[in-house]
Amino acid sequence: MSPEIQERSDTGQIPVAERPATTPAPRPQTWVLKVIMAVTGSVFVMFVLFHLAGNLKVYLPDDPQGHFNEYAHWLRSLLNPLLPGSTFLWAFRATLILCLCLHVYSGFTLWLRAHRLRGRHARKVHATKHHLTGRTMLWSGLIILAFIVFHLLDLTVGRVVASKEFTSTDPYSNLIHSFERPQVAVFYVAVMVVIAFHLSHGIWSIVNDFGATSHRVRSVFLFLADLIALVVVIGNASIPIAVLMGGITL
Repeated sequence: MSPEIQERSDTGQIPVAERPATTPAPRPQTWVLKVIMAVTGSVFVMFVLFHLAGNLKVYLPDDPQGHFNEYAHWLRSLLNPLLPGSTFLWAFRATLILCLCLHVYSGFTLWLRAHRLRGRHARKVHATKHHLTGRTMLWSGLIILAFIVFHLLDLTVGRVVASKEFTSTDPYSNLIHSFERPQVAVFYVAVMVVIAFHLSHGIWSIVNDFGATSHRVRSVFLFLADLIALVVVIGNASIPIAVLMGGITL
């Protein structure tokens, strides 16, 4: 043994040649993916609440059809004449699509890394509500992704799954005719429940990913996460139920 290696051995240090190679950090790093999930998730939470406020116009006592269609037209002409036509709406849609792609990629990558780290012998933990929703976030996310495609075809594009009475000039009528089909109404209600669980865990995760460590702050946002999810599911799911029961009509 050389004097240099002997000296390092005597001091308790491992010779450089014998040190195990370190595994390079995965790219993008996990913290970057979590920040992306938190930012894009925040965008979706605000969009869901904004969308809910617009949907609830169907309950206005005075001319709900007029108010709902006026709201839909307002979205298409927002920032006119500063921006021509539906420029803002398409820019908004492009932003949502970009956020969706980043959210799906980051979520799937994080799930894949966690799955690999757990291995075959995953440690069993107490099955709390947030643990169960956390373990199913990938699958609930895929259901929501499929629902988005269905929803756009049904009430925006008017193809494949839309009602035969679809017309591009009357969003309120499209909503009524769509939910008059029992199978579609039931599907919407079921997906709203899935969205509620996804929102509940997602909002709570956003707080964690942004670094909140205070027990009081975490408790408050845990309550707010469940409250927002409950408001969203009740507000949105009530519409197809009301249409089926004749509470909302043309």
